[in-house]
Amino acid sequence: MALDVLGSVASHASDLNFILSNFGLRAPVTSAATSGAPDIAGALGQLESPKKRRLDIDCIASPVKSRRLSAKSTSISGCGTSSSSLAGAKAKLCGRAKALKLQGPSAIQTLRGRFHGREIALVFCGEAHEDAIDLTREKSIVSPEEGWIDITRLGEPGLNPCQALETKRGLTLSGAKKWAAAVIEELDEAQAEGAKLLFHQKRAQGRGIARIFLQAAKHSADHPMERDSLLFEWGDLDAEAREFNRRRMAANKDRVSIDEQDELIAQRKAARRHEGFELFDDWLLRQARSQEVKLEFILEAPVSADELQLHIDDEELDSKADPRLRQMEPDSDEDSEEAKSPGNGSYLDYLRRHALRHLAPEQRHFVDARVLGDADDDNLPPELRGSFDSLASKAPKRADTEELEASSCEAAWQGPAARENPLPSWEAFFGGAADLLYYAPHIKADYAPFLSDCVGSPEKLRNFFQHLYFGTVPEALSTIRIREETLPSTHVRSLVLEAAGTRLRRPAGHCKSGRCTIPVRKAPIHRYLTARGFDTPRTWVAGIAESLRKAGAESFVEAARSWYQKAVDEMLGDPKAADLEGDNFAAWLRACHREVYDDIDTYDPVKLKRLRSARGKSNGRRYNIKDIQIPGVDDAFAEFAEGSSGARQQVLSKMVVDSFQLRSVDLAMVLKAAEVALRPSRGEKLVIVQYAGLDHTRAAVKFWRSQGFKATGLGHRGLVGKEIWEDDEPRALSLPPYLQDLSKLFPVPKSLRDLEKKSRLPLRRELAASRQRKR
Repeated sequence: MALDVLGSVASHASDLNFILSNFGLRAPVTSAATSGAPDIAGALGQLESPKKRRLDIDCIASPVKSRRLSAKSTSISGCGTSSSSLAGAKAKLCGRAKALKLQGPSAIQTLRGRFHGREIALVFCGEAHEDAIDLTREKSIVSPEEGWIDITRLGEPGLNPCQALETKRGLTLSGAKKWAAAVIEELDEAQAEGAKLLFHQKRAQGRGIARIFLQAAKHSADHPMERDSLLFEWGDLDAEAREFNRRRMAANKDRVSIDEQDELIAQRKAARRHEGFELFDDWLLRQARSQEVKLEFILEAPVSADELQLHIDDEELDSKADPRLRQMEPDSDEDSEEAKSPGNGSYLDYLRRHALRHLAPEQRHFVDARVLGDADDDNLPPELRGSFDSLASKAPKRADTEELEASSCEAAWQGPAARENPLPSWEAFFGGAADLLYYAPHIKADYAPFLSDCVGSPEKLRNFFQHLYFGTVPEALSTIRIREETLPSTHVRSLVLEAAGTRLRRPAGHCKSGRCTIPVRKAPIHRYLTARGFDTPRTWVAGIAESLRKAGAESFVEAARSWYQKAVDEMLGDPKAADLEGDNFAAWLRACHREVYDDIDTYDPVKLKRLRSARGKSNGRRYNIKDIQIPGVDDAFAEFAEGSSGARQQVLSKMVVDSFQLRSVDLAMVLKAAEVALRPSRGEKLVIVQYAGLDHTRAAVKFWRSQGFKATGLGHRGLVGKEIWEDDEPRALSLPPYLQDLSKLFPVPKSLRDLEKKSRLPLRRELAASRQRKR
């Protein structure tokens, strides 16, 4: 029998060699003893777990606090095949093809239910707002793997040893890298960026001197690079990503074009497919082309121009800004961390471009109205730009009082002049608060005059937004005080800076990333974008609500209204506790406790707001974080009524406004999904895929569950992935069968009741109770 087995091995030698060559594995060495048969044990040994192999220390560096490295190597000793390729080889050897994993969303929640006679599956994809370049890194680890990059240039100016941060002698090159990486690990991220390692080797000993320099160290011709010296820089070991990010931060002439970005991402996606995972856009387009099930796509992206129209009153009143705004302090310098933010290249923008190019207009739905009127053309290729040009051309020009005054003044500091937006909207007026809170806190603006003088109280503010997002704009305006004497308070920023008896022109707020801040600097009382198709002006989201009412979904709209107000009230009542992302607390610390903010690690706002105390970086002092609270809306309005406009009032006013705007994205997702669900005929089946930030998908899932949609019949309660990932953790998701083939989501379980019938129950009970009383 042994001879039979040996003969069988020899007869299939050529077959095994063929398989190995096709999988890219190293051909095993043959021996005379096997008469040409390959070393099968050695071949299969190449398929063993990469954990058993020794790491290539020269390719791996120790982690820094904010960007921990993977504990696994991408290079296997003695074999150039990646671990994912080996996994694919195992699957092929066993005669089965392994399904691609999915990269993009952090978590996917699937719910099913019935809505007015239709079977509906809702697939919520929540993302962590990653860049496309990071989602295409090897092994689906989004955090950069940082280490020492050789930048040696013999004969060029070197570094002065006297400026070294640390020095150590008697090290090998490998030992020097490990020692230097350990030093970098103890530094702040800002200090570690651009750090350099200079290694001078003594030929006879094979060891040498290692010196670490911070980025501020200057190169000097008095210390040229010598033949036996090597210079390394601490940085991203992904050369493509490193160059891409460098160009994103460069001057405009060297910036990466949109088409070049997309081409680079396409190349990296192809490489990742060989590792066994694909990006969400490829999965989406494949599902959209399927003939098995109808699919609609909802994305957190700027609302399309073709859903809007421009309303202009016959008479337009104008005024100068309130003195509090004209005397508001100048913009401060941009924080170093914000100044280093590239500002483009997000995966959301990449996904939007693919949806515009490859999905039919009636199949894609964009639901972020916070910048309504701005198509964010800078993140679109030339052929997709200009969607709002037609509407803008219909807007008559008019003189702006502050623009005229500012144009005659000398600039307070260098910067472009601010201009009136030809297509203002109420959504963008309030939506600017988020940018100022989280991305451009150095730019000064204040909603407190509007809230105190025009609105007056928290209850009136609630009524205003209820009418604005569920009724008509005239109804909303009737709930607040818009008169000639309050017009100055409708501004949030003045174009004029009054200081020491002089008037200067206040330039537009500037961010190095090119981010557009304060898109609408005063309430658009007489000219604003509205939902298309209504005689009485309604905001875009109010238009969806009205369309649902007309389609017979009045109870659904009322449920959404109640849910929206409850979610907003939670944010208004306790801005620190209710904000799960921690952004409010980080903004509050920066504005009102700057000494604490500057001295502690604020990298992770989610963890920051949960801390009892935090140790300072300068002298080790511990700060009491738990007792730092943010005033609720009632206390905030009491402060606004005092009439001052300091940093405290400014940040509070933005938080109050953003509470309504943040949750308006959740509301838009819910209402748009319902509108889309009603389009098919009764009895039809529909999958609605929704892709947005985790905070928005989490809220939308909560609402739909309250309406009877469930994950009944789906493993793991319909959840794939998780919200919180470690920096060095592979994030590609293994999809269950129902997400590989969406037709498997149907039929919807009979136990799930139709939402139409459910919504009628309260009315039926009320009628029954009424009949009982009459008897």
